[in-house]
Amino acid sequence: MHYSYLKIISILIIGISLIGCDTPNRTGYSSMQLVREKTTKTVWDRLSQRAELNTHHQNPRVKHYIAQYSKYKGQYLSKYTEFSAPYIYHIMNMLEEQNMPIELALLPIIESEYRPNATSPVGATGIWQISAITGRVYGLKQDNWHDQRKDIEAATKAALKYLQTLANRYDGDWLLALAAYNSGHGRVDQAIRQNKRLGKSRDFWSLNLPKETMHFVPKFLAVAYLVQNANDMNINLAPIENKAYFTTVKLEKPIELHKAAAMAKVDIKEIRKLNPSIRTNSTHPNGPHKLVLPIKNAYIFRANYVASQQQPKATAAKSKTASGITKVSSSKPTKKYDTTIGTTYTVVSGDTLRAIAAKHKTSIRHIKTKNNLKSDIIRSGQQLVI
Repeated sequence: MHYSYLKIISILIIGISLIGCDTPNRTGYSSMQLVREKTTKTVWDRLSQRAELNTHHQNPRVKHYIAQYSKYKGQYLSKYTEFSAPYIYHIMNMLEEQNMPIELALLPIIESEYRPNATSPVGATGIWQISAITGRVYGLKQDNWHDQRKDIEAATKAALKYLQTLANRYDGDWLLALAAYNSGHGRVDQAIRQNKRLGKSRDFWSLNLPKETMHFVPKFLAVAYLVQNANDMNINLAPIENKAYFTTVKLEKPIELHKAAAMAKVDIKEIRKLNPSIRTNSTHPNGPHKLVLPIKNAYIFRANYVASQQQPKATAAKSKTASGITKVSSSKPTKKYDTTIGTTYTVVSGDTLRAIAAKHKTSIRHIKTKNNLKSDIIRSGQQLVI
């Protein structure tokens, strides 16, 4: 009897223990996964939980930058993580879609301080600091109207493709991939061959690379470590929610940025911040016709944009003359200049701004303002918004 009683008690204890185990629920997520999702309030929570490149913080070169960047409660990181606010969530999504280390979303802090209009002395530009040649190789358009190296989505796709290509080249070694991203794979290959001849190790830390590259990778690793351990290090990161900030709106034709801002009820500076690839005061005349807007303003813009596309029907004012004959008179435009959104003109040989302005019944100043021209010089083949 005593034995049976103990057996029953044991079964009950085991049953209670199993209830508390991490078993899948109806949604397919474990209880631990659900807890994790609930605590992922910021992009930094998300990054910390899914980090992969977190094994080099004891390296002397990395420790040097950890100490440097953690000074004054990490003011350096606080400032530049704030600059990343509109973009980093979307970049994390793109990295996860490609099964790439999520910490790479921090690379633009080192490259450009997350400034879309940052340009290096050698001409690399955008948050990923992509050169003109690399941009063309990866399909980024660059002309008088826009520079896709500054386009957050397009440039990120190109940068991630380039980084993955480099990682594949070095058999998944992300440190070598980052070094090659900074200095070019030719220099990294040369350093590897040199170490091979000397019988030395071919890992990043053993290579003889340009000084900038020798610091570039440790800087990135230090930033990644500090972001992952911000709470323990008493570092204040910008409080960026783990949710989308912007969306892309497709348009039927080009639109002037100030009109878009008015339709979206958003400051023109915000339009510029989210569409840094646009070089003029209008979206590209040849497309793709799209505009990036804050999600909260996109709905307002769509409603106003659709309304603006509905052409008013020609009205005819009918009045009878003294003789009883019906007289029809069409309404006439009251504005002096053509205000159609996206009207373009292709410059031909011999054209001048004065001649073009006269032809379209507008002014030189009007054309220069709409096309962000600094002088009266134009060239054959150039497209102007009129």
